[in-house]
Amino acid sequence: MKIRRLEIERFRGIRELAWDLEGSFVCLVGPGDSTKTTILDAIELVLSPRWNVPFDDCDFYDAHTAHPIIITATVGELPDELKSDAKYGLFVRGWSQQGQLHDEPEDGDELVLSIRLQVDDSLEPSWNVINDRSEEGRPIGWRDREKLGCIRLGTYVDRHFSWGRGSILSRLTGKADSIAGILADANRAARDELADAQDEKLQRLQRVADKATRVGAEFGVAPRSGYRPHLDVQAVSIGVGGLSLHDGNIPVRRAGAGTRRLLAAAMQREVAREGGVTLIDEVEHALEPHRIRNLLRVLRSSSEDGRQGQSIVTTHAPVTLQELSADELRVVRSENGCTRLLAVPAHLQPIVLRATEAFVARKVIVCEGKAELGLLRRFDQWWSDSGHRFAFAGVAMALGEGSDSGRVAKTFANLGYRVALLGDSDEPPSPSVEVLTAAGVDVFLWAGNMALEERLAADLPWQGVLDVVRWAMSQLGESAVRNAVAERLNVSGKKLSAEPDGWVKEFDEAELRVAIGRAAKEHRRKGWFKRVDLAEEVAGIVIKHFEEVANRDLGLKISALKRWAHSSA
Repeated sequence: MKIRRLEIERFRGIRELAWDLEGSFVCLVGPGDSTKTTILDAIELVLSPRWNVPFDDCDFYDAHTAHPIIITATVGELPDELKSDAKYGLFVRGWSQQGQLHDEPEDGDELVLSIRLQVDDSLEPSWNVINDRSEEGRPIGWRDREKLGCIRLGTYVDRHFSWGRGSILSRLTGKADSIAGILADANRAARDELADAQDEKLQRLQRVADKATRVGAEFGVAPRSGYRPHLDVQAVSIGVGGLSLHDGNIPVRRAGAGTRRLLAAAMQREVAREGGVTLIDEVEHALEPHRIRNLLRVLRSSSEDGRQGQSIVTTHAPVTLQELSADELRVVRSENGCTRLLAVPAHLQPIVLRATEAFVARKVIVCEGKAELGLLRRFDQWWSDSGHRFAFAGVAMALGEGSDSGRVAKTFANLGYRVALLGDSDEPPSPSVEVLTAAGVDVFLWAGNMALEERLAADLPWQGVLDVVRWAMSQLGESAVRNAVAERLNVSGKKLSAEPDGWVKEFDEAELRVAIGRAAKEHRRKGWFKRVDLAEEVAGIVIKHFEEVANRDLGLKISALKRWAHSSA
């Protein structure tokens, strides 16, 4: 089973949402409180086999109960049984390859069912299969919803390690009605000591435990003594949920949180070989980076027979995003209760890899080059002493890589982020400043058709300029820097003294500033500090002289960016 379309009306923080799902693996990203978890909750409620779900007034949008909560999931790749006329065949709809829903299936359409959960002010939920021909629809019970295979793996997964309604172990075992008989036998055998029981039905559960061992190994989960079905001594009674998976004599629920999550995911993937939806909120929770990578790899991989389930996860962790491709990400945006899920364009893939924090931030500063990025990183550290660090305001920095910076900034703006672009003005940005501004990007370019290196040489006090030159000499060598400056002055390097302090006696200061700026920008085509770490060191010199540049373009732009980052807009 796979979800093709999800529609939500008036559920918690979502007043309305309409989302057509693409692909078998989707990761929801975005800043906190953007309704990512609410989306997973909605999917779980409409598709899971739970029937006694407690609702209260706070589950209604803005706590207004006058209009009902409506959650509708249109699902495909259905079990044949559910498409039969005896079940819901009269309610099937068509889903085209172009992503269009037809109430009457057309040639080439996939047969789908639209399942609606509705809760009115009585707080009593009802589940129905509906279409435009029958708005009232036909009720769908928990047993049929269980066949859809929707499993939520949250921070609490222990129920999936017991044979009970809706658990993964029960789905691995087979028909739900056979479990009651097995448990009855387990009750009888427990009177004679369950550990020695050899009943054929109990052996069936052991085979499931063996399967859990096998599928868990792919996720790096290994039992200490071997998994087996055993009575959980803390169960109040031996019934549904009383018989659970054990590692030797220890219930699996006593294992570490990461191990429990991985084993549950492994078992669910085995179930999903015949279709199913796995929901994981904060997929990185309780897992080390290498286990996160392995979990994502297995969730995304196809099963051996070519069929696979569907996984929908959320994350706030850069290590997770670094493992994913741009087309697997959806940025969640919610404004005045209207929630949208926006696809991330492929050309942002480099940003996904090197600036993952940007996707979970509220605001993004796109830096044209590594020099700008290093400059802001160092200032950010300086500001942290006064509590004004970018992170406190939900701001992240992303490297736009030169000429592509404008397009990156515009794309982030289109994804709903507040965006600023910091860059040089020696070459006009593409798209133009006018286009970027119209798209909502706040553009900060160094004045005077200059690159950062030239702006530094123009705005720093002369002593600050000499500090930059001496720093460059320590990095590149005295003669290399002296020759680079002399070349821009159209003189021999011998015309400049070895000590920069004497240069102003030999040449006009304004002429020297231009030459030093150009040398810093152009030297050997790499410049003096077109690396983030080197730019951070130069930024330390700027900070040392910041009071003297505060009213010049360099200082004004840096201060304006700080105000932008911490503004409430």
